[in-house]
Amino acid sequence: MSAEPWANLDDDLEAVKDDPAPELPEPEPPPPFRTLADISDEPPGELLFGMIEPRGSTLAYAAPGTGKGMTGAALVIRAQEAGMLPAVYDAERRPHEWARRVSGLGGDRSRVVYIEPTDLPRPMLGRPLWDCAPGIGAILKPAGADVLFLDSVLPAVGMGEDRLRSDAQVPFLFTSALDSLGRPSLAFGHPPKGQPEGEPFGSFAWVAANRLVWLGTRAESERHAIRWRPKKRNERGHIPGILLTFSYGLDGRPESVTWADDDESTRDWILAALVNGPRSIGDMAEEMFAEMDDAPAGETDRIHERLKKALGRMARDGWVIKSGTYGPRVTWSLRVSDGRK
Repeated sequence: MSAEPWANLDDDLEAVKDDPAPELPEPEPPPPFRTLADISDEPPGELLFGMIEPRGSTLAYAAPGTGKGMTGAALVIRAQEAGMLPAVYDAERRPHEWARRVSGLGGDRSRVVYIEPTDLPRPMLGRPLWDCAPGIGAILKPAGADVLFLDSVLPAVGMGEDRLRSDAQVPFLFTSALDSLGRPSLAFGHPPKGQPEGEPFGSFAWVAANRLVWLGTRAESERHAIRWRPKKRNERGHIPGILLTFSYGLDGRPESVTWADDDESTRDWILAALVNGPRSIGDMAEEMFAEMDDAPAGETDRIHERLKKALGRMARDGWVIKSGTYGPRVTWSLRVSDGRK
Protein backbone atom coordinates (compact mmCIF):
# COMPACT_ATOMS: atom_id res chain seq x y z
CA MET A 1 0.00 0.00 0.00
CA SER A 2 1.43 3.41 -0.97
CA ALA A 3 2.35 6.02 1.64
CA GLU A 4 -0.05 8.80 2.40
CA PRO A 5 0.75 12.02 0.41
CA TRP A 6 1.28 13.97 3.64
CA ALA A 7 3.57 11.45 5.28
CA ASN A 8 6.76 13.46 4.59
CA LEU A 9 5.17 16.92 4.94
CA ASP A 10 7.34 17.93 7.93
CA ASP A 11 10.58 17.10 6.06
CA ASP A 12 9.40 19.04 3.04
CA LEU A 13 8.60 22.11 5.12
CA GLU A 14 12.04 22.02 6.75
CA ALA A 15 13.71 21.86 3.31
CA VAL A 16 11.74 24.88 2.11
CA LYS A 17 12.82 26.89 5.18
CA ASP A 18 16.47 26.25 4.39
CA ASP A 19 16.15 27.45 0.74
CA PRO A 20 17.21 31.07 0.14
CA ALA A 21 14.40 33.48 -0.67
CA PRO A 22 13.97 34.04 -4.42
CA GLU A 23 15.11 37.41 -5.77
CA LEU A 24 12.18 39.55 -6.76
CA PRO A 25 12.45 41.87 -9.76
CA GLU A 26 12.75 45.58 -9.16
CA PRO A 27 9.34 47.27 -9.23
CA GLU A 28 8.55 49.13 -12.42
CA PRO A 29 8.92 52.90 -12.07
CA PRO A 30 5.65 54.81 -12.19
CA PRO A 31 4.70 56.00 -15.68
CA PRO A 32 6.05 59.48 -16.46
CA PHE A 33 3.57 62.30 -16.74
CA ARG A 34 3.44 66.04 -17.21
CA THR A 35 1.27 68.81 -15.88
CA LEU A 36 0.14 71.85 -17.81
CA ALA A 37 2.83 73.80 -15.93
CA ASP A 38 5.39 71.88 -18.03
CA ILE A 39 3.87 73.24 -21.23
CA SER A 40 4.42 76.74 -22.60
CA ASP A 41 1.40 79.01 -22.59
CA GLU A 42 2.94 81.44 -25.07
CA PRO A 43 0.61 82.47 -27.91
CA PRO A 44 1.28 80.91 -31.32
CA GLY A 45 3.94 82.60 -33.42
CA GLU A 46 3.19 84.88 -36.33
CA LEU A 47 2.10 83.10 -39.48
CA LEU A 48 4.72 82.85 -42.21
CA PHE A 49 3.61 84.99 -45.15
CA GLY A 50 0.22 85.29 -43.48
CA MET A 51 -0.59 81.69 -44.38
CA ILE A 52 1.72 79.04 -42.86
CA GLU A 53 1.99 77.88 -39.25
CA PRO A 54 5.56 78.52 -38.04
CA ARG A 55 5.53 75.20 -36.19
CA GLY A 56 3.97 72.15 -37.74
CA SER A 57 1.97 71.52 -40.88
CA THR A 58 -0.59 73.57 -42.77
CA LEU A 59 -3.06 72.23 -45.34
CA ALA A 60 -4.33 74.26 -48.31
CA TYR A 61 -6.87 72.64 -50.59
CA ALA A 62 -8.80 73.72 -53.66
CA ALA A 63 -10.53 72.20 -56.66
CA PRO A 64 -8.34 71.25 -59.64
CA GLY A 65 -7.53 74.24 -61.84
CA THR A 66 -8.03 76.81 -59.09
CA GLY A 67 -4.34 77.66 -58.80
CA LYS A 68 -2.71 75.60 -56.07
CA GLY A 69 0.53 75.29 -58.04
CA MET A 70 0.66 79.03 -58.72
CA THR A 71 0.06 79.67 -55.02
CA GLY A 72 2.96 77.37 -54.16
CA ALA A 73 5.25 79.23 -56.55
CA ALA A 74 4.15 82.59 -55.12
CA LEU A 75 4.92 81.34 -51.61
CA VAL A 76 8.35 80.15 -52.73
CA ILE A 77 9.06 83.71 -53.85
CA ARG A 78 7.85 85.10 -50.52
CA ALA A 79 10.12 82.68 -48.68
CA GLN A 80 13.12 83.80 -50.72
CA GLU A 81 12.26 87.46 -50.11
CA ALA A 82 12.27 86.69 -46.38
CA GLY A 83 15.79 85.23 -46.65
CA MET A 84 14.60 81.64 -46.27
CA LEU A 85 15.53 78.60 -48.33
CA PRO A 86 12.33 76.90 -49.56
CA ALA A 87 12.12 73.24 -50.50
CA VAL A 88 9.57 71.46 -52.71
CA TYR A 89 8.65 67.80 -52.39
CA ASP A 90 6.96 67.22 -55.73
CA ALA A 91 5.13 63.92 -55.36
CA GLU A 92 3.35 64.68 -58.66
CA ARG A 93 6.74 64.81 -60.44
CA ARG A 94 6.20 67.95 -62.51
CA PRO A 95 9.57 69.69 -62.27
CA HIS A 96 9.14 71.83 -65.39
CA GLU A 97 5.92 73.35 -64.07
CA TRP A 98 7.62 74.37 -60.84
CA ALA A 99 10.67 75.74 -62.66
CA ARG A 100 8.55 77.71 -65.12
CA ARG A 101 6.30 79.21 -62.46
CA VAL A 102 9.08 80.19 -60.06
CA SER A 103 11.20 81.61 -62.89
CA GLY A 104 8.28 83.56 -64.35
CA LEU A 105 7.49 85.16 -61.00
CA GLY A 106 11.10 86.29 -60.64
CA GLY A 107 12.35 83.66 -58.22
CA ASP A 108 15.90 82.30 -57.99
CA ARG A 109 15.63 78.65 -59.02
CA SER A 110 19.10 77.94 -57.63
CA ARG A 111 17.69 78.78 -54.20
CA VAL A 112 14.90 76.19 -54.24
CA VAL A 113 15.60 72.65 -53.02
CA TYR A 114 13.67 70.31 -55.32
CA ILE A 115 12.89 66.71 -54.35
CA GLU A 116 11.05 64.01 -56.28
CA PRO A 117 10.16 60.54 -54.99
CA THR A 118 12.90 59.10 -57.22
CA ASP A 119 15.48 61.12 -55.28
CA LEU A 120 14.79 59.03 -52.18
CA PRO A 121 16.41 55.67 -51.34
CA ARG A 122 15.04 52.84 -53.49
CA PRO A 123 13.25 51.04 -50.61
CA MET A 124 11.13 54.16 -50.13
CA LEU A 125 9.78 54.26 -53.69
CA GLY A 126 6.03 53.83 -53.75
CA ARG A 127 5.79 54.11 -49.97
CA PRO A 128 3.49 56.60 -48.16
CA LEU A 129 4.88 59.81 -46.78
CA TRP A 130 5.28 58.51 -43.23
CA ASP A 131 7.69 55.88 -44.56
CA CYS A 132 9.50 58.38 -46.78
CA ALA A 133 9.89 61.20 -44.27
CA PRO A 134 13.35 60.07 -43.05
CA GLY A 135 14.63 60.14 -46.64
CA ILE A 136 13.18 63.62 -47.21
CA GLY A 137 14.68 64.81 -43.94
CA ALA A 138 18.08 63.44 -44.94
CA ILE A 139 18.00 65.86 -47.90
CA LEU A 140 16.47 68.86 -46.15
CA LYS A 141 18.93 68.94 -43.24
CA PRO A 142 22.24 69.22 -45.13
CA ALA A 143 20.61 71.57 -47.67
CA GLY A 144 19.57 73.89 -44.86
CA ALA A 145 15.95 74.18 -46.06
CA ASP A 146 13.73 76.36 -43.88
CA VAL A 147 10.21 75.61 -45.15
CA LEU A 148 8.70 72.73 -47.15
CA PHE A 149 5.97 72.78 -49.80
CA LEU A 150 4.40 69.43 -50.64
CA ASP A 151 2.62 68.93 -53.97
CA SER A 152 0.40 67.14 -53.33
CA VAL A 153 -1.28 64.96 -50.66
CA LEU A 154 -2.82 62.28 -52.89
CA PRO A 155 0.36 61.06 -54.65
CA ALA A 156 2.41 61.56 -51.47
CA VAL A 157 0.16 59.11 -49.64
CA GLY A 158 -0.09 56.77 -52.63
CA MET A 159 -3.11 54.86 -51.36
CA GLY A 160 -5.96 56.02 -53.54
CA GLU A 161 -8.58 58.64 -52.82
CA ASP A 162 -11.00 56.16 -51.23
CA ARG A 163 -8.44 55.39 -48.52
CA LEU A 164 -7.88 59.11 -47.91
CA ARG A 165 -11.60 59.51 -47.33
CA SER A 166 -12.40 56.36 -45.36
CA ASP A 167 -9.33 55.78 -43.17
CA ALA A 168 -9.30 58.41 -40.41
CA GLN A 169 -5.79 57.34 -39.38
CA VAL A 170 -4.20 58.44 -42.66
CA PRO A 171 -4.44 62.24 -42.08
CA PHE A 172 -2.81 61.95 -38.66
CA LEU A 173 -0.01 59.72 -39.95
CA PHE A 174 0.52 62.24 -42.74
CA THR A 175 0.73 65.31 -40.50
CA SER A 176 2.91 63.47 -37.98
CA ALA A 177 5.34 62.66 -40.79
CA LEU A 178 5.53 66.32 -41.80
CA ASP A 179 5.94 67.44 -38.19
CA SER A 180 8.82 64.97 -37.75
CA LEU A 181 10.80 66.95 -40.33
CA GLY A 182 11.09 69.84 -37.87
CA ARG A 183 10.17 72.55 -40.37
CA PRO A 184 7.06 74.52 -41.18
CA SER A 185 5.28 72.95 -44.12
CA LEU A 186 2.37 73.53 -46.46
CA ALA A 187 0.70 70.60 -48.23
CA PHE A 188 -1.76 70.98 -51.11
CA GLY A 189 -4.89 68.86 -51.49
CA HIS A 190 -8.33 69.00 -53.09
CA PRO A 191 -12.01 68.55 -52.18
CA PRO A 192 -14.26 65.83 -53.60
CA LYS A 193 -15.26 66.16 -57.24
CA GLY A 194 -18.27 68.42 -57.65
CA GLN A 195 -17.95 69.83 -54.12
CA PRO A 196 -15.54 72.80 -54.41
CA GLU A 197 -16.08 73.74 -50.77
CA GLY A 198 -16.42 70.23 -49.32
CA GLU A 199 -14.05 68.75 -46.76
CA PRO A 200 -10.56 67.80 -48.00
CA PHE A 201 -10.91 64.47 -49.84
CA GLY A 202 -14.43 64.26 -48.39
CA SER A 203 -13.21 63.64 -44.82
CA PHE A 204 -13.30 65.96 -41.83
CA ALA A 205 -10.34 64.00 -40.41
CA TRP A 206 -8.03 66.02 -42.68
CA VAL A 207 -9.30 69.22 -41.09
CA ALA A 208 -8.96 67.76 -37.59
CA ALA A 209 -5.39 66.57 -38.17
CA ASN A 210 -4.03 70.00 -39.15
CA ARG A 211 -3.69 73.08 -37.01
CA LEU A 212 -4.42 75.45 -39.90
CA VAL A 213 -6.47 74.67 -43.01
CA TRP A 214 -7.11 76.94 -46.00
CA LEU A 215 -9.79 76.61 -48.67
CA GLY A 216 -9.09 78.11 -52.09
CA THR A 217 -11.67 79.20 -54.67
CA ARG A 218 -11.63 81.22 -57.86
CA ALA A 219 -12.26 84.92 -57.22
CA GLU A 220 -14.24 87.38 -59.27
CA SER A 221 -11.77 89.04 -61.64
CA GLU A 222 -10.96 89.39 -65.31
CA ARG A 223 -7.56 87.90 -64.45
CA HIS A 224 -6.55 84.69 -62.70
CA ALA A 225 -7.47 85.39 -59.08
CA ILE A 226 -7.55 82.98 -56.15
CA ARG A 227 -9.26 83.57 -52.84
CA TRP A 228 -7.82 81.68 -49.86
CA ARG A 229 -9.98 81.58 -46.73
CA PRO A 230 -9.08 79.93 -43.40
CA LYS A 231 -11.31 76.93 -42.70
CA LYS A 232 -9.67 75.99 -39.40
CA ARG A 233 -7.38 78.09 -37.21
CA ASN A 234 -6.47 76.51 -33.88
CA GLU A 235 -5.51 78.97 -31.12
CA ARG A 236 -5.95 81.92 -33.46
CA GLY A 237 -8.69 84.48 -33.71
CA HIS A 238 -9.69 86.10 -36.96
CA ILE A 239 -7.26 85.46 -39.82
CA PRO A 240 -7.92 87.62 -42.89
CA GLY A 241 -8.38 85.84 -46.17
CA ILE A 242 -5.78 86.20 -48.91
CA LEU A 243 -6.49 87.26 -52.47
CA LEU A 244 -3.84 86.36 -55.08
CA THR A 245 -4.05 87.80 -58.58
CA PHE A 246 -1.73 86.56 -61.34
CA SER A 247 -0.82 88.02 -64.71
CA TYR A 248 0.62 86.02 -67.61
CA GLY A 249 2.71 86.74 -70.68
CA LEU A 250 1.77 85.91 -74.25
CA ASP A 251 3.60 82.59 -73.93
CA GLY A 252 1.49 81.61 -70.91
CA ARG A 253 4.36 82.06 -68.46
CA PRO A 254 3.35 83.81 -65.22
CA GLU A 255 4.77 87.30 -64.97
CA SER A 256 3.59 88.71 -61.66
CA VAL A 257 1.45 88.14 -58.59
CA THR A 258 -0.22 90.62 -56.28
CA TRP A 259 -1.13 89.83 -52.68
CA ALA A 260 -4.11 91.48 -51.04
CA ASP A 261 -6.04 91.22 -47.80
CA ASP A 262 -9.25 89.60 -49.01
CA ASP A 263 -11.26 91.20 -46.21
CA GLU A 264 -10.10 94.62 -47.39
CA SER A 265 -10.70 93.86 -51.06
CA THR A 266 -14.25 92.66 -50.30
CA ARG A 267 -14.85 95.72 -48.14
CA ASP A 268 -13.65 98.05 -50.89
CA TRP A 269 -15.91 96.31 -53.41
CA ILE A 270 -18.92 96.73 -51.11
CA LEU A 271 -18.15 100.41 -50.51
CA ALA A 272 -18.06 101.02 -54.27
CA ALA A 273 -21.27 99.01 -54.76
CA LEU A 274 -23.15 101.12 -52.18
CA VAL A 275 -22.05 104.52 -53.45
CA ASN A 276 -25.27 105.03 -55.41
CA GLY A 277 -27.63 103.99 -52.64
CA PRO A 278 -28.93 101.06 -50.55
CA ARG A 279 -28.76 97.54 -51.98
CA SER A 280 -29.64 94.03 -50.88
CA ILE A 281 -27.09 91.26 -50.44
CA GLY A 282 -28.75 89.28 -53.23
CA ASP A 283 -28.43 92.20 -55.64
CA MET A 284 -24.76 92.67 -54.84
CA ALA A 285 -24.09 88.91 -55.03
CA GLU A 286 -25.52 88.78 -58.56
CA GLU A 287 -23.30 91.66 -59.64
CA MET A 288 -20.20 90.08 -58.15
CA PHE A 289 -21.06 86.74 -59.77
CA ALA A 290 -21.42 88.45 -63.16
CA GLU A 291 -17.81 89.65 -62.85
CA MET A 292 -16.50 86.07 -62.66
CA ASP A 293 -15.36 83.91 -65.55
CA ASP A 294 -16.15 80.17 -65.47
CA ALA A 295 -17.68 80.36 -62.01
CA PRO A 296 -18.19 76.92 -60.43
CA ALA A 297 -21.60 75.61 -59.44
CA GLY A 298 -22.99 77.13 -56.27
CA GLU A 299 -20.75 80.18 -56.43
CA THR A 300 -23.66 82.61 -55.99
CA ASP A 301 -24.46 81.09 -52.59
CA ARG A 302 -20.83 81.32 -51.53
CA ILE A 303 -20.63 84.97 -52.62
CA HIS A 304 -23.84 85.67 -50.71
CA GLU A 305 -22.38 84.18 -47.54
CA ARG A 306 -19.10 86.05 -47.93
CA LEU A 307 -20.87 89.39 -48.43
CA LYS A 308 -23.08 88.71 -45.42
CA LYS A 309 -20.05 88.13 -43.16
CA ALA A 310 -18.20 91.14 -44.57
CA LEU A 311 -21.21 93.43 -44.08
CA GLY A 312 -21.55 92.23 -40.51
CA ARG A 313 -17.92 93.18 -39.79
CA MET A 314 -18.35 96.50 -41.57
CA ALA A 315 -21.47 97.29 -39.53
CA ARG A 316 -19.56 96.64 -36.28
CA ASP A 317 -16.77 98.92 -37.52
CA GLY A 318 -19.21 101.68 -38.44
CA TRP A 319 -18.93 101.53 -42.23
CA VAL A 320 -22.49 100.54 -43.13
CA ILE A 321 -25.98 100.37 -41.67
CA LYS A 322 -28.72 97.79 -42.13
CA SER A 323 -32.34 98.56 -42.90
CA GLY A 324 -35.18 96.08 -42.69
CA THR A 325 -35.48 92.94 -40.64
CA TYR A 326 -35.79 89.87 -42.82
CA GLY A 327 -35.31 88.45 -46.31
CA PRO A 328 -34.99 90.43 -49.54
CA ARG A 329 -36.37 93.56 -47.88
CA VAL A 330 -33.14 93.94 -45.94
CA THR A 331 -30.85 96.50 -47.54
CA TRP A 332 -27.47 97.92 -46.67
CA SER A 333 -26.23 101.47 -47.12
CA LEU A 334 -23.20 103.54 -46.31
CA ARG A 335 -23.16 105.18 -42.92
CA VAL A 336 -23.06 108.93 -43.43
CA SER A 337 -21.29 110.92 -40.76
CA ASP A 338 -23.09 113.96 -39.39
CA GLY A 339 -19.79 115.60 -38.52
CA ARG A 340 -20.19 115.23 -34.77
CA LYS A 341 -17.50 113.55 -32.64
